[in-house]
Amino acid sequence: MTRALETIAVRSALTEPLHRVLGWMLSHRDGEGAIVCPFHRIEHTGKSAGAAVLACALARHDPEADHEALLEVARQQARRMVARLEREGESTCFTFRPGRHDPYNCSNSVIDGGACSDALAEVVQTFGDRLACEEREAFVRASVLGAQTYLRYCVLDKGIPAQKAWALTGVAQAHALSGHEVLELTVREGATILDALTRADGSVPYHPVEGGAGHPGASDASAFYQSRVTGFLAFALERAGLDPAASPWRGQLERGLDFLVGLIGPDGIKPGLLEAKPWYWGATHEVASHPFDLYALAIGVRALGRSDCAPALRASWRAWVDLLEASGAPQSHRPGPGREPSYQCPTFWAGHASWAARALPALEQVWDQPEPEAPELGVRLFADAQLARLDAPGVVAWVRGARPPGNLHHGSPGGAGLLRVVARSTGAELVERCRLGGHQEGEWTARSGAPSLTRGLRANGSEARFATWLARNAARGGGPLAGLRPLASFGLRGLAAFAGPRVSTAFDRQASLEAVPGGVRVRAVPSWRDGTRAPVAAIERRFTVSQDGLEVDEAVQGAPGPLRYRAPVLSEVLRQEPGEVRWRLRGTEARS
Repeated sequence: MTRALETIAVRSALTEPLHRVLGWMLSHRDGEGAIVCPFHRIEHTGKSAGAAVLACALARHDPEADHEALLEVARQQARRMVARLEREGESTCFTFRPGRHDPYNCSNSVIDGGACSDALAEVVQTFGDRLACEEREAFVRASVLGAQTYLRYCVLDKGIPAQKAWALTGVAQAHALSGHEVLELTVREGATILDALTRADGSVPYHPVEGGAGHPGASDASAFYQSRVTGFLAFALERAGLDPAASPWRGQLERGLDFLVGLIGPDGIKPGLLEAKPWYWGATHEVASHPFDLYALAIGVRALGRSDCAPALRASWRAWVDLLEASGAPQSHRPGPGREPSYQCPTFWAGHASWAARALPALEQVWDQPEPEAPELGVRLFADAQLARLDAPGVVAWVRGARPPGNLHHGSPGGAGLLRVVARSTGAELVERCRLGGHQEGEWTARSGAPSLTRGLRANGSEARFATWLARNAARGGGPLAGLRPLASFGLRGLAAFAGPRVSTAFDRQASLEAVPGGVRVRAVPSWRDGTRAPVAAIERRFTVSQDGLEVDEAVQGAPGPLRYRAPVLSEVLRQEPGEVRWRLRGTEARS
């Protein structure tokens, strides 16, 4: 009896935040049942689909919930999706509107279509015996029609791996309803394609150059998108009746989870400076991707039997729940100095909570497991992404080497050194990082040469149109003053900052990263913001871990000239003189 009560208590604690998110979404319905985004003032149909899946997941997993109310939510949103399915002009394709047809939807037909075909199938699978016959048939027809005429081609043709994978979820669910062989074949072929796009270290480029990326920075890895490919692929395989733990798919899923687990800190937060789309975020961290992480980690626990996914699953969940507002509206990050609103809206993030709900069985399974003891000293090197994770008893650090070219909107803004350092026991940030790099803790900086308008225009001149779109989007949700922020960012952080004379090791995009005993070594040259190396001395940077924590040794290879260095405020400086610095962090430090 005691164990049963404990299970009920855990289940209630896990489902309560999800009920809150669903309640917040439903509070924005209009008279026809459409969930209208309070920011963009539009029905994001692909995210309303998430509300239907959320209702289904809660009905499956929470016996104390009002199942009649959840049925009505799922039915209402499914009807909305069916009503939004339209033929694309004279094409044979059917897509769920608005998709790409309304720019304020901030999505596309692939993402919305995958979400809607998936959600309609989920409603039928969960509540099928309680739906009227004609209603059930309408839901099945819409799910299969969208997948059969449009999504299966997207799996093959779209250039962005995460979008291929999202289309795959709708295809697989439509196959579960219809049994159409072509849809199962699409799932198998999609898995093969995604395997080829997943690098040997498990990282996935956001938009591979060979896939038509508009800027080489978009081919960088992405902490935000990483788990989508792994989680969506595993979901699609299962719903198509295929075993994700079997060959040939297991290897790809294992690689993707290796990289994801390597990104997640003891506080559940990932290093946001590893991001192909920095324009999406207003801080160096985000939890908007955590619902996708949770589902991928749940697959690791449930299907692959990976013990390392359990603590990451719990930590990621806690970090996401901790940022929910009392109303249930999700946030991407905490407000603070130097932080700004992120691009997407709470309605988007709330719709994605459906993937967290799908992780509930695995969360409940591992919730009461003891936390692992402090790990052995360890260095994990992800060579393709040029990323290393360093673990010590009190400290976890992430170090990066080279990365693709970038500008204001594309490509990770920081590298050639530390991306993040966090105390293992408290989750406290131990080294100050900012979204724009430059004159910050733990970096070599200088002023080199005169300002160059040519350099600024070369890096960001082509971004003017995109900055204008961002301004329109922000103004629609936040008013005219909010619309000025992207334009100011383009002028000050894009043109002016990239034209400026400041150079930093954080801006070097050609740095080398290699393993050394107990850590990694980075060789870097301070560079201007566009990645062009300045005519100053090179620097050898060693990052090692021991029982005493993280130790950093910096040495200028030649005369330091104008180079300056800021040791972290919390660090114990062991040695500092021109051209040489050595400091340590134990993980017990705290900012005042």
